[in-house]
Amino acid sequence: MTPSNRNARDEMNAWMDGRGAAFLAELGIRECDVVLDFGCGPGTYALPLAQVVGPQGRVIALDRSAGQLEELKRRITGSPLRNRIDITRTDGDLTLNGIEDGSLDAALLFDVLQHVEDWRPLIFSLRRSLAPGGLLLINPSGLSHPGRVDLDLLASILAEEGFTVERAVRDRVAHYDRIREEEILVCRRS
Repeated sequence: MTPSNRNARDEMNAWMDGRGAAFLAELGIRECDVVLDFGCGPGTYALPLAQVVGPQGRVIALDRSAGQLEELKRRITGSPLRNRIDITRTDGDLTLNGIEDGSLDAALLFDVLQHVEDWRPLIFSLRRSLAPGGLLLINPSGLSHPGRVDLDLLASILAEEGFTVERAVRDRVAHYDRIREEEILVCRRS
């Protein structure tokens, strides 16, 4: 294994072993929260979220890829975190029909917007699903995929749907299977 591959693996292990949970807590995820990880993949954020929300919280890990969800299931088998994560497969529907109005404390859109053709139905559904004051964390992947997400359009849609961008945080975060510098938008539902 090359030194750079070893460093990437070590950084990713540190993310999964507590660095990710600490970062998400710094962004505003709290113990007992109910959090949606939209486009959860193999659990790079769902697992740290489950660490933060604790045994009284819940993470809804939503993805359309059966393979990604199977990998997440494999990762939580035998783990105490398995009781905190609800794994849900979607057919790509952006209306979040299975999630009750106002039932979420927070939602993550990390590294998914470049895969969604029209963000309006998703942002509208998140507004409906989040409780007033709910937290929306967005990684628009602007540093790793420059130009794929129109940040001005995103800001406009967020404002139209009653979200306020409180701040942008730039840090090294999980991006697929590596840790990379990215920017996270911390938003609140009115």
